[in-house]
Amino acid sequence: MRGVLLAFLFLTLAQPARAALEENEVKAAVVYHLSLFAEWPPGSLREGRFNLCVLTENEIMADALSRLGGKTVKGVSLVAWRKRPMHDLSICQMVFLGEMNDAARSRVIARLAGQPVLTIVNGGAQLPGAMVSLGIAAERVYFDIDLASVQRCGLRLDAKLLRLARSVVR
Repeated sequence: MRGVLLAFLFLTLAQPARAALEENEVKAAVVYHLSLFAEWPPGSLREGRFNLCVLTENEIMADALSRLGGKTVKGVSLVAWRKRPMHDLSICQMVFLGEMNDAARSRVIARLAGQPVLTIVNGGAQLPGAMVSLGIAAERVYFDIDLASVQRCGLRLDAKLLRLARSVVR
């Protein structure tokens, strides 16, 4: 099963991202597959659901991520929440940081430091402490991983996922 999911993720990344809608759908698929190839510490999945918290001003991206709701992650249902940067993010297993200024993103990342929350930054620029950065290059979606940040929070990423990343900072 993991092989099929990994093949889907690879094919998703290999497709050109031509339009904004298509780009956001591909990025949402990558976010979902990241959740499938990550491991959280015991007790991290509270309340019988997997919480994806979305912080973005990009309505198309927010809609693409909201359509992930109801999918299964780690045996529980994924719930996508729209949040504001200063909301309580302690319920989140993943936080998607979309279009917002770098200072606001950095504040959110700092607040989540040490917590088992996978942070994903959209826009290609790797920010200190951000675990995954999504971007577009040559009309293709890519992701970079800061493995040291991932491991500091007690999270683990599957080695197969690391091989698909454009870069891995250790």
